[in-house]
Amino acid sequence: MTNRTYTDLFELIRALAGVDEFAPTESTKILAMANRRLRQAYDACDVWPRYMRLDARPAPNGYVPYSYDAANGARMASSVTRSGQTVTFVTGGVDFDVTVGQKVVISGLSGSVSPNGTYEITSVDGQTVTYDLASGTGTETYTGTGLLTPVTMPDVEIFARLHDRNPIKNGGSWEYEYYVDVDGAKLIDNYPDLTGFWVTYKAIWDGPYTTGSANIPQEWFYYAAHATYADFLRMDGQVDKAMAEEQVAQMYLDTEMQKASQQRNMNGLYRRFSTYTSRQFR
Repeated sequence: MTNRTYTDLFELIRALAGVDEFAPTESTKILAMANRRLRQAYDACDVWPRYMRLDARPAPNGYVPYSYDAANGARMASSVTRSGQTVTFVTGGVDFDVTVGQKVVISGLSGSVSPNGTYEITSVDGQTVTYDLASGTGTETYTGTGLLTPVTMPDVEIFARLHDRNPIKNGGSWEYEYYVDVDGAKLIDNYPDLTGFWVTYKAIWDGPYTTGSANIPQEWFYYAAHATYADFLRMDGQVDKAMAEEQVAQMYLDTEMQKASQQRNMNGLYRRFSTYTSRQFR
């Protein structure tokens, strides 16, 4: 997805104001107002495509936390073997803090068929995990200092749906009810005592932005520029002009939210149909 820089945003606000330069104190206030408006845009819609995620996330204590510490999930190998395409990675002393479907990076190993790279975990059993290579025959025991490091995942802002398996690859995946509290998403009636789930969620906002930021979403760019300019006019006492500019800003935001909503309506991951006896994708 396309990003813009804060410099671009500031230049547009300056053009709307019709000034060559803002005073240093005004520039500081504009940054603060722009961040407020960018956060407002993020909060205005729960299904911005750039923030929607589907990841396998661990639930070690019966709930899915808002945050996952990938560095804390790293484990050194005590032994790593291969049988055909399947690699078995065993650590010693500490259980894995990963779940089936989660992506991990394997490094530090040597063998005839390299096991290093980024892979999706196929099974977890205490201190043993497995994953599959693209190819491989026979068996071997790998040498070297093996390290398994989970791929970093963003923090969760809003939980949307929880499944026991990948709902894209497995049409028969089971969706779980949950409630949210300060710890995260806590499962209701988790009979199999699963320790991980496929979570559809809205990732946390990547602001506040700075004057050097280069990751301002294009879909919020014109809304943020006009809305920040409206705030500047209001700060300057030009209330009528500010109200008119606010309407222009809202038009840009409404257009982008409509695009996001249309994509959501075509996305089975976010929609569901429930009756008292069943649940279906529609």
